[in-house]
Parts: sequence; C-alpha cells; structure tokens
Amino acid sequence: MRSPRLLIETDLGTGQRLELPPETLRHAVSVLRLRDGAACRVFDGRGNEYTATLLLSGRRSGSVQLAGVAAPPTTPALPLRLLQGIARGDHMDLAIQKSVELGATEIWPVLTTRSLSGAGHRRLESRLQHWRGVLNAAAEQCGRNELPRLLDPQDLPDALRVLPAAGMRIVADPGGVQLDALRRDHPAPGAGTVSVLVGPEGGLDSEELEDARALGFLGLRLGPRILRTETASIVALTVLQMLYGDLS
Repeated sequence: MRSPRLLIETDLGTGQRLELPPETLRHAVSVLRLRDGAACRVFDGRGNEYTATLLLSGRRSGSVQLAGVAAPPTTPALPLRLLQGIARGDHMDLAIQKSVELGATEIWPVLTTRSLSGAGHRRLESRLQHWRGVLNAAAEQCGRNELPRLLDPQDLPDALRVLPAAGMRIVADPGGVQLDALRRDHPAPGAGTVSVLVGPEGGLDSEELEDARALGFLGLRLGPRILRTETASIVALTVLQMLYGDLS
C-alpha cells in the first residue's frame, strides 16, 4: 500500500522534526484519517521527498519526524507549459488537476474574449488560491514531488507577449493540422518548453487564433468531435507526452 503524502513547502532534511501547518494537520487527520505513529511521506514541492512518521498531540497539534530520502525528483522529461483559457468552476479545476497529473511544468491561466464574457475575470485572487489548492492536492495524489509553476491570471495578449521565444507552440484549433501531420513534420519538439494554448468554453475566437498563429503557434486538431475545454487540455497534453515525453 502506498504511503500517504503530505506537502510542506519548507526546506526538508533527514532527521528533521517539523510542526505541521494547521491545514496540513487537518488534511492528515480528517481527510487521510492518519493516526499517531502513522507512516507517511513528506515532500516540499521542489523535488525533495522523505519518509516520515506522524506524531500527534491531540487533533490540534502534530508534527512529522523525517527519516531517509523516499524518492528522487520527479521533474518531467518534457517541459510543458499550459496556457489555459480561464473556464468556469469545475472545468478549470479539472484542467489544472489533470495537467499536474500529465506532467505540465507551468500553468498560465489566461483571460480570453470568451473568458470575459463568461465572467471569468471575477474574484480572480480567490480563484487563484483555490487553484493552488487543486494543484497541490493533485501533486500529492499523483506522486509528483515538484510543483508546476502556477502564474497569476493575465490577459491572453499579455501572456503571448511575454512568452519565452524558445520551444514548440501548439494551439488547440478545430481547423488545425491532424496528428499524423504533427508527427511527420515535427519528429522532435526542439529545445525549450512546449507551450500549449487551449481556449475556455467556446474556444478562442477567430482573432485570437490568428494572433496565436502569427506568433508561431501551430494549430492542432484534436479529433473529429467537439471537446470541452478541460478535455481539450487533457488530450493535447497527452498527445504531446506520447509523441515526445514520458508516455511514449
């Protein structure tokens, strides 16, 4: 049985004893149902992970005693950057959760024309904190010990302007090339992080697609059916991991 994993974003080292932050303690006791003396693993989100023992003093106080290194860094071999059009509620949560599981190294929430029309710009600060919780929980569940970088939400034109020049660029586009053309014309992703742009509900509008293409994004058709935004992100990342990454 796999040991439960706890994220503590601080410097970790063999032999340390660390007090658990209140939210982490609540998660360990109330969600994971761990008891005093339970074996677990602790990771810091930067690639360090240790075996540990949970030490409880009632339900409001607890610590972990770290032992040896439990796993090497899990940094994905293929650097993937997801530019995700901000979607409503669970759609955005699922896109973030699955991108963590599929090895995205950066997640950029972007506001597009249809994000704004769908009120995606409201309460962004509180939504960002919620997304960080979704990201952390996904990393705990899937075994990653380094966290993807989650940027503050930004308008799509601003994101495209500051996007690093190196690396392949892909945009989910019903009018784009088929997968076999991508495989034939791009047998390797080249140097740099692969950037994947996915629109929100309703997709990107025609002007946004044209702007992306003008900046070197290759349109990729993700099959013959209309996909929800979170499904499009999952499919695009899976395709790239199968072609160039650790699902091949």
